[in-house]
Amino acid sequence: MLWAFFGMLIAIIVLNEVLFYYGDKKLSYGVQTDKNVYEIGEEITLTPVIENRKILSIPFLNVTEYYGEKFSESQNTYHLFVMPLQRITLEHKIYGKKRGLHTFDGAQLKMTDLLGFHNKFLEKAINQEVVILPRKEELRELILPFDSLHGAVSVKRWIVDDPLMLRGVREYTGRESQRYIHWPSSLKHHRILVKKFDFTADQSAMVFLSMESSKPYWKDPDVEALEESIITARAVLEELMKEKIPAGFSSNGYNAKTDNGGVSFPPGLSPKNLEKYTMLLGKMGGMVSDSLENSLKKLSRNRSSFQVVVLIVPKVLKEHVLPINEFSKNGKLVLIAMREDHLTEISRNVRIYKGRDFLCS
Repeated sequence: MLWAFFGMLIAIIVLNEVLFYYGDKKLSYGVQTDKNVYEIGEEITLTPVIENRKILSIPFLNVTEYYGEKFSESQNTYHLFVMPLQRITLEHKIYGKKRGLHTFDGAQLKMTDLLGFHNKFLEKAINQEVVILPRKEELRELILPFDSLHGAVSVKRWIVDDPLMLRGVREYTGRESQRYIHWPSSLKHHRILVKKFDFTADQSAMVFLSMESSKPYWKDPDVEALEESIITARAVLEELMKEKIPAGFSSNGYNAKTDNGGVSFPPGLSPKNLEKYTMLLGKMGGMVSDSLENSLKKLSRNRSSFQVVVLIVPKVLKEHVLPINEFSKNGKLVLIAMREDHLTEISRNVRIYKGRDFLCS
């Protein structure tokens, strides 16, 4: 009996060592998600898959998955006994707390032998990226006119003529309808003058998002204002699409993980465009490809491709005032700034809005 006992003990020790030695061989691990794009707070279904492709079992497997601080849970731990040739599929749910392009930090697999003598640690990457979109808000809840005379927020009125919004008179060119002739002014100045409206009748807009909140852009950026700018850009694009106004999107900001520079897309009405724009806003990082001054020069070259430019900025810097005023001479410009800096220096030709969250700042 004693020999049998020692024989069994030796067999257990040998089996223990064999199982432990080969434990990580032919072992696969991965995590899948139900999709790649989510709203903030939307449930993300994670599906870890562990597969043991050998005829030996793994007695004690401890898995710790690390998600990062931008999710509702920073990590998740579970324990498994994996049989030979077994595939285990689990499910776990979390949600994103912050906008951005996020990659899960990875996972640690800890294997322990039957007798508790040894531990083995394996580091596994979770090669899964998810995009958390900017917070979805109604535009009227985000901004209001800097000049109360501009009235309520309406993207349609940025585009379509409104006879009630008369800004003045100008010379008659022969292209205007006779119903727009301003007879009192024409008689007074002895020449034909027509009403100058605050909006253009052409149906096209380019939304430009500037990610420059400081000079240089990486020195003390206003992170809150930048994030509000991204949220506002989504709201503007959604409002334009809802009103069936062709909208393009351009920005000097980008994410170094996925892009080499800023982005620019011409106006269009396809629902796919809005999906693409919101995806880009979700991925938007803190890199800036060019200054706002140079970006406005580039926009000017294609000014005939769109009738209204909606310029969204975290704040107007001193260096931005002159370029914005010069740009406004070439066509309709709507300026939306999250901060009130230098807004009083912007030309009266510009329709100005400010972010509601910063009214008291």
